[in-house]
Amino acid sequence: MKILPALVLSALALSLGALEIPKSSKFDKRITYASYNADDVFLIKVRSGYVSMLKFSEDERIVNIASGFSNGWDLAEKDNFLFIKAKPYAVDAKEQQTMFDESGEAVEFEGASVIQPNPEDWKTNLIVTTTKRVYVFDLQLEEENSKTNVNYKVDFVYPSEIKREKEAKKIAQILADQQAIEKAALNDEIQKVNVPRNWNFVMHVNKGSDTIAPDFAYDDGIFTYLGFNSTKTIPSVFLFDEANKESILNTHQNKNGRYDVLVIHKTAEKILLRSGNKLVGVVNQGYGKNPLDRTYDTTKQSVKREILE
Repeated sequence: MKILPALVLSALALSLGALEIPKSSKFDKRITYASYNADDVFLIKVRSGYVSMLKFSEDERIVNIASGFSNGWDLAEKDNFLFIKAKPYAVDAKEQQTMFDESGEAVEFEGASVIQPNPEDWKTNLIVTTTKRVYVFDLQLEEENSKTNVNYKVDFVYPSEIKREKEAKKIAQILADQQAIEKAALNDEIQKVNVPRNWNFVMHVNKGSDTIAPDFAYDDGIFTYLGFNSTKTIPSVFLFDEANKESILNTHQNKNGRYDVLVIHKTAEKILLRSGNKLVGVVNQGYGKNPLDRTYDTTKQSVKREILE
């Protein structure tokens, strides 16, 4: 006659849905692998007296474990590992548990009793929440003499996330290659022009004004050229004269690779760039060398900058 507390019986109902069964290693069938899917329930087969181990991804940690029959299972966590072992269930007379036989009749119960793990009564589910995912399991205890392979180790793999990471790296590499090509093309175009250039510019960038700061600046003795990548905002341009007065300057825009080039219709020692509350000062340290007879400071085709707090 089988005796089990009613509260345990009510906790052991299992869903009849399809289960995801971990795949066995070609070296030892007790070492298994499971492809994670948030919508799958994974079947874990264990044997009384043996411990099984679940291994999650290296970068996640277990934050919560819930079982339908926690009194019958030892569940120990360590970093990204969970160790599972069936244990006897001790029933104490002081708990005043209601006991029933197989026909449903109440049975008198005296003293403490220990129910050993058995396949029928130890069926339950297990939900593990980690820092990254939620795992749902069915725990199944196998007969001691059963030839069914149990899970000594279940190592989870994450094919969908691996695929996303590969795609993200591929896209990032494509963008990096494209930017490198465009930058090389821009440099080639710059080198093709025989007009001498002055690259001796310095920027003073107010705090929070990086989005209007040019990536490069030069003049050809007639016009001044400011280059902005596609993430930047094209500002308004003002002449800052010796009397500390501002006057707007005429400009037009050209496209050169991934850069928008703002062409200012003159050269000046000091230029102010404005957009709303953002302000950048551009100082032409090569001003006064016009007309240019050669290119100045061509070894570094990027404008020096100073951030002002």
